[in-house]
Amino acid sequence: MSLALLSAIMTSSTSGMRAAQVQLDIVSRNVSNANTEGYTRKEAPLQTLVGDTSAYGVTTGEVRRSVSQSLVQEIRTGTSIASALRTTEDYLGRLELAFGSPGDGASIAVTLGKLGDSFRALVTEPSSATLQQQTMLRAGNFATGVNALSDTIQAFRVDADTSMSNAITSANAMLREIDGINRSITQLRGIGKGSADLEDRRDTLLKKLADLIDIRTFERGTGEIVVTTRTGRELLDAEIGQLSFNPNPAISPDMDYSDGDLSGIILDGIDISSELTGGRLRGLLDVRDTIMASAQDQLDELTARVAQNFALCDLDLYSYGSLRPVVTSATATATMAKSGTTLQVSSAAGLSVGMNLRFANHPTTYVVSAISGTTVTIAQATGAATGAEVEVPSGTKMVFAAQPDTAAVGYARTVKVNPAVTAQPWRLRDGTSVAAIGSLPQASQIPRAVIDSFERVQPFTSNSGLTLTAYVGSLIVSQSTARAGAKDALSAREALNEQFDQRFSADSGVNVDSELALMVEIQTSYAASAKVLQATRQLMDELLQVVR
Repeated sequence: MSLALLSAIMTSSTSGMRAAQVQLDIVSRNVSNANTEGYTRKEAPLQTLVGDTSAYGVTTGEVRRSVSQSLVQEIRTGTSIASALRTTEDYLGRLELAFGSPGDGASIAVTLGKLGDSFRALVTEPSSATLQQQTMLRAGNFATGVNALSDTIQAFRVDADTSMSNAITSANAMLREIDGINRSITQLRGIGKGSADLEDRRDTLLKKLADLIDIRTFERGTGEIVVTTRTGRELLDAEIGQLSFNPNPAISPDMDYSDGDLSGIILDGIDISSELTGGRLRGLLDVRDTIMASAQDQLDELTARVAQNFALCDLDLYSYGSLRPVVTSATATATMAKSGTTLQVSSAAGLSVGMNLRFANHPTTYVVSAISGTTVTIAQATGAATGAEVEVPSGTKMVFAAQPDTAAVGYARTVKVNPAVTAQPWRLRDGTSVAAIGSLPQASQIPRAVIDSFERVQPFTSNSGLTLTAYVGSLIVSQSTARAGAKDALSAREALNEQFDQRFSADSGVNVDSELALMVEIQTSYAASAKVLQATRQLMDELLQVVR
């Protein structure tokens, strides 16, 4: 055996030992990072060293990772969807707590119910100063209750607005960091070095970015990742996109994104709010502009409808007349027969089509459908009948009150008990249109009318077949139902995301048992190469002894 052959054997054995050392180092890193977030299993494939005519050893190729980019994109999409759902579910839970349950002592359902109970008591003792004071107290409790609930809803909108600003700041910082990693990966690949660990770091950042905004990515041949929104707008390519947002420290019920009162998500000067389909930003936009705005609308409508009902009973308990026109001066100048649809009024001043109307001693609410001179045409606001339910005698007093409209936006936040009623509680019995206390101290006409209004169905926007108390109860139930639906949707998405994560872990994660078994194989290979090297050295020593 020649020295040249022995030298070749030694070279081959040495290369095998070096390769085994590299692989052992990678396996040990895999094991130590098995539970590190974002770490993927690394490997360094063996490559044969080939000379002019034959192989002369082995080396390790570039350290690489085995990752399915399509699966990674599915995980990012699932992350975005879950983040949006989680955000809305969180705020819906807060809103549910704010509205309270029907049995909560502080809920608006309870305070409104207690107000109704006070008027039921007044029916039997309308002149009782004690009952009048109790009624005023409960009227105030309802007002302060809806004031506080409205403030809470707007606070949630401000919180969502602030959270969007913070999310935009984080997203911009992540894009800058990803851009830096892109540049480092390009440099490493340019000099033939691996970038697997940097790619792990980049994927971790991209997943966090997907939690904030729905993204798509593709990789260039140089190793750079291009990041776009789901609709294709560039967040990161040769240049870094600039996301911006203008938070508002105070939001009132009448402030709306569609009117330009509130900021949208801006990318390089273009508003992309409507294009977002997932991520925390999508959820926060929905909370601020849809969920909370809708809750405020419902609360405003309830409060305005309660106030209007009192006004139609000639008791402007919540100063509804300062919000929408209320006319108490008109009387019937001719008798209208039962089922009639037109009546003559003493004056049509201040009246308009669409106003609601109630007659004294008659609980049904009508709507003005036409006005011609002093002739008013009416229809029932609710129910199937088209004409008057009772005969309306000449001289009957009537009250007209305009329906709540956009003027009622934010009414729940500002509603207060009418100071005139606070100063003169006897108006709970006699009404707010009279100049002085009545001569019939036991009259209960107005308290009865109030109770009738509580027990009659109302023409609400979402449901025209509910009483006041039933409607407020439905608001509370609707919050619970919305929260439950969001929670179910989130649970379903999280279950699907978990399946994706498990697949990714199986394909690209570290299995400690498998790594330890591989370590044994590599150690065996190393030991074998070492034995060959030792034996070759002994043969070379012996051959050199002979030559000497």
